[in-house]
Amino acid sequence: MTWLPLFAALVGAVIALGTALLVERRRERREDRIERRRTKQDLYGRFLAAHAHTRAQLRILADTSDLSDGERANRARAAYAGCYAPRYELEVLAPESVLAPALVFDQRAKALRDLVIEGTRIQAQGEDQMREYLDSLKIVRTAMRADLGPNENKGR
Repeated sequence: MTWLPLFAALVGAVIALGTALLVERRRERREDRIERRRTKQDLYGRFLAAHAHTRAQLRILADTSDLSDGERANRARAAYAGCYAPRYELEVLAPESVLAPALVFDQRAKALRDLVIEGTRIQAQGEDQMREYLDSLKIVRTAMRADLGPNENKGR
């Protein structure tokens, strides 16, 4: 009996197994990248949506003159409360290139909240703070888009 056919079969099996494992590993990596991207997209969307809702609520509060100081402060704090959870998630999941501008943006949102608590009308007296807030928003959006990279689903 010759060992050559048995050896060839064994080498073929090793090659087939190695190829199958390599293909499976690449597929898992691709799926992991896609899942991470989806998770970040969802998180970034929640973060921006929470801040958009807060901004809208703060503008309404700033224009509402029939509120007591205490009630205005409570409503302003409640409007901002929805921003905490997405920010904490961002601190865990986002890279520093997104986190740093997001935290600056969040500070700008708190500054607007504090203006409303003080009774400042954002549109009339808080123009500089609103401009800084909107500029920070643009920087955060740009950082988030850069982190997500090119859209893999374009053209499909």
